[in-house]
Amino acid sequence: MKRVRFAVHRMVGEARLQAGVLEAAGLSVEVRGEALSPLSGELPSTETWIELWLWPHEQEAARQLIAELEENREAASREVQCPRCHEENPGNFELCWSCGLELPSTLRPRLRALP
Repeated sequence: MKRVRFAVHRMVGEARLQAGVLEAAGLSVEVRGEALSPLSGELPSTETWIELWLWPHEQEAARQLIAELEENREAASREVQCPRCHEENPGNFELCWSCGLELPSTLRPRLRALP
């Protein structure tokens, strides 16, 4: 049985972070193309991308893990206000960082000032 390509990343850091998450869950990840990444600009960009390869039977578990990671990232980009102390908390927090109260699940976009 051959491994199948699961993901392609332009940056080594992104590939390594995703590979780390998958490996921590017990999946067997092979990272390919990392040695060529320093040659970006010298070679066509697609030749220096980093690929993650998995066994076919591990693909579904990997997809679920990555989907959970994306949900958590989206929740972190939102805010929830503590009903007790009115402190703003990242949307992926379950408890208020200030007073420890369990937070409601109502999220709102985090506003950022533009320069």
